[in-house]
Amino acid sequence: MNDPRLDLIIRTPRAIIFEGRVDSLRVASETGQVGIRPRMEPLVLAVEPGLVLVKSSGQTTYAGTAGGLLRCDGKQAHFLTPLAVYGSELETVASQLEAALDSPSVELEARETLGRLERSILRELQDSDEKRGQPNGKGV
Repeated sequence: MNDPRLDLIIRTPRAIIFEGRVDSLRVASETGQVGIRPRMEPLVLAVEPGLVLVKSSGQTTYAGTAGGLLRCDGKQAHFLTPLAVYGSELETVASQLEAALDSPSVELEARETLGRLERSILRELQDSDEKRGQPNGKGV
């Protein structure tokens, strides 16, 4: 029987912060909160810094991130972020994230890493469009 859950990986340049099967997650984007569920349409999303809510087996856990890119194909979701903390207590995750972001060296490294990730994703998307015969990223 098919498991109707989503494989989620939250990855920083240094480590995998979370890897597991989840029922859903909610992330902040420029236009508001976005819910991610199994079997949804594929998407690539720029995620704003803040908390990611992860729901699995009736439990909610939290990832505090410096923002990043989320790619989901309906079966798997990969969230690439320069900085993340993960836990089951909202207050603890929020304070750990705040402390990490308050460190100037961490913030600078996070911004540089996020910039590299964004450029890499853009190149992948442009290459994909060119292979499909849609130059300059402009689809039909």
